Amino acid sequence: MNQSLLYELNQVMPDSIETGLFSSLFTAQAPDGAQLAGGEPSGIYGNVAGLVNIPCMAPPPSTARVQATEVKALTEITSSELHHVLLDDWYPALDAGWRGDDVSGTGGWRCVIDGTVYDILGVESDSQSQMTRVSVKLATI
Repeated sequence: MNQSLLYELNQVMPDSIETGLFSSLFTAQAPDGAQLAGGEPSGIYGNVAGLVNIPCMAPPPSTARVQATEVKALTEITSSELHHVLLDDWYPALDAGWRGDDVSGTGGWRCVIDGTVYDILGVESDSQSQMTRVSVKLATI
């Protein structure tokens, strides 16, 4: 008898979505690739087609410990806020694009989650191509 787990694997994300915990929205943004007169990037980002308003969960990485991410210097205080974001499906274009492996080759993608802009630190997908997770960081001064 062939006891395939394919049905169970294909139900992981639909069952997770039914919980209602995917209450945030994720949009990937890529730099426009333009440079200013001095050669620096324009700083203009645009939404990436197919990666807009994706339902997600965006909690801090762990509730088991305190996050000590504040760095103090004489002239400024920088605090970073990290999140481990679970998207509602598998998004291979996000995995390739944020590093610059996509057609645009720009890399340096960022994302907007519920109106807040974060830098994308890393993207990973599970081995069954069911979900994509994103590590993001918000740095404030």
